[in-house]
Amino acid sequence: MDIKIPDSWLREYLKTKATPKQIAQDLSLCSQSVEKLNWIGNDWLYEIEVTSNRPDCFSVYGIARELGVILPRFGIAARFRSLPTNKIPTGVNDGLSLKVKIAKSSLCPRFTAMIFDNITFKPSPKVIQERLEKSDIRALNNVVDISNYLMLELGQPMHTFDYDKIKGHKMILRESCGGEKITTLDGQIRPLSDGAIIIEDGEGRIVDLCGIMGGENSAVDENTKRVLLFIQTYDSVKIRQTCQQLSFRTEASSRFEKGIDPEGVTIAMEKAAKMFEKNCGAKIASKLIDVYPNQLEQKKIKLDFDLVNKIIGVVIPKNEVVAILKSLGFSIVSSQSSRISVFVPHWRHADISLPEDLIEEIARIYGYHKLPSSLPEGQTPQDVQNPAFIWEKRVKEALKYWGMTETVTYSMISLAMLQKMSINPNECLKIANPLTNDLVFLRPSLIPSLLEALGKNQPEPKVIKMFELANIYVSSGENKLPDEVLMLTGTITGDAFYKTKGITETLMADLGINDYKMTPYQLKKTFYGKNFRPSRSVEITVGRESLGIIGEISPLILSRFGIKGRVAVFDLDFGQLAKYATTFKKYTPVPKYPAIIEDLSFVVPSKTFVGEMLQVIKATSPIIQSVELLDSYKDTRTFRITYQSTKKTLTEREVERIRETVVKKIKEKFRAKLRQQG
Repeated sequence: MDIKIPDSWLREYLKTKATPKQIAQDLSLCSQSVEKLNWIGNDWLYEIEVTSNRPDCFSVYGIARELGVILPRFGIAARFRSLPTNKIPTGVNDGLSLKVKIAKSSLCPRFTAMIFDNITFKPSPKVIQERLEKSDIRALNNVVDISNYLMLELGQPMHTFDYDKIKGHKMILRESCGGEKITTLDGQIRPLSDGAIIIEDGEGRIVDLCGIMGGENSAVDENTKRVLLFIQTYDSVKIRQTCQQLSFRTEASSRFEKGIDPEGVTIAMEKAAKMFEKNCGAKIASKLIDVYPNQLEQKKIKLDFDLVNKIIGVVIPKNEVVAILKSLGFSIVSSQSSRISVFVPHWRHADISLPEDLIEEIARIYGYHKLPSSLPEGQTPQDVQNPAFIWEKRVKEALKYWGMTETVTYSMISLAMLQKMSINPNECLKIANPLTNDLVFLRPSLIPSLLEALGKNQPEPKVIKMFELANIYVSSGENKLPDEVLMLTGTITGDAFYKTKGITETLMADLGINDYKMTPYQLKKTFYGKNFRPSRSVEITVGRESLGIIGEISPLILSRFGIKGRVAVFDLDFGQLAKYATTFKKYTPVPKYPAIIEDLSFVVPSKTFVGEMLQVIKATSPIIQSVELLDSYKDTRTFRITYQSTKKTLTEREVERIRETVVKKIKEKFRAKLRQQG
């Protein structure tokens, strides 16, 4: 997350003569990175990228605290001007009241509120307006600007309500239920899923989407006379989940979802009360409401000096280790010759948990730039590749050299694409917070995406051959992550069923998978059955496990995608391919004896599968070394058969007996007749 801080604002909390360039350079070396330093108007502006694990630095106050430690390490005098942490305004005991109920304390670890009366609306002082504008926040009025100003200055988001718009002067903080909605300050109606943190008033109206944006029905305006100021901390996970579900994020939520220091609430409330009195002419009209059931317990961490030197790689004197930790706000509670015990300051409570975290703090303040650098020693480690990646590379290269083009499509598809493929959307995984209103489902197949790409590339005079190797997503049950299945899918245009089948067979051979079968696919009750031509679809199996299918897309489906002509597809489970793939080669010596090759033509009934005929012929005798389909014309199939023995030269009579057995088996199983020559 990036923040912008004017130099003049920073120096309200940092007394130093360091130049802006020195500040930017030293802060970047030891803490947060200053991406840009610009001269804006009459002031320097720091653009700082703050890492997500340092919510204490999302403010002018936090950056000044860091610089108060860092600059002296570079010989530059600097002093951080801190604010008191326990000076909370007491308010009045018999003033206006507010009833508060919190459903679960974990939703809101600390809830504070105070009511101000006699509010006068007017523009904020010029310095506040300028600082807000330079930080990319629009100045509105003296009331709203206070909350935005202190969020940037102290890193503590807060919100102002019109006290008189809170019905019954009652607030109930709870989680939302499905079907509820809120109209936020920007005028948008936002439907709420289960689990969002909300506040409802005495009449059950939702007046706040906590940690993100207030409700329009409780907003302050020029008629507001009494203001309710809120300063809270929330369950950061809940805030982030709600932002993700709504695809909506604000300056406040960006801070809340990373964690807010509950002890910092007191500083913010004190400063806010002073600004309301000074800028709005307001008077405190209530006692302070402070619901803090589980106060933050200070963390205690033991640190060994030997571990410090081992991890950092250099020996840092013990007194310097102690000095660095103290400068960062850590308290030394016990000290021994070999170790110390420290208390973690409240603003680093969420970030520091282990001795290694402390060592990281020591190293960055000591200076990463001061640590010696050396080249790695010893034997160069061998690059061990994941076997799956090896097969992926091999398959992609093979398909490339066979004329196919790899494509990459989105993992999300639209409802329209599912409907074109006759896929039931209820059986697919719908994305809770889609990036667009169109791509809302995780794809259950690569075929729709490839057909969509084909449709966009037509008319194309050449044959289009493309493939994709990527995951599809299959539901594994409610509230469970989907199963990700890596699929290899290819499409070829034209009358290409046999070309597609040939590429698949060649690919299987290249992967060393030989004991597979291709059988007619039973389409009726499957996804493919709605989209493939029954007469041109086969399943590839090894034993009882399916590797995938080859088929031709039905004309109806192609017309929905705007595709003319024919399209054949192979759709293979790549995990299964990799499982059976092997680089093992079996050596077969070259036969000493000559082969006899002959062609046999059979007249076959319609709908006879050639694959089964090939298997029957090959299984007739071990003397038959190979069988291939040579020609197919109308009702005739011509096979080329190679006879060869490893023990002797075959005689014509021996070949004749095998031939007769082949013809007999083909006739019995397929009712096919041998076509006579001449």
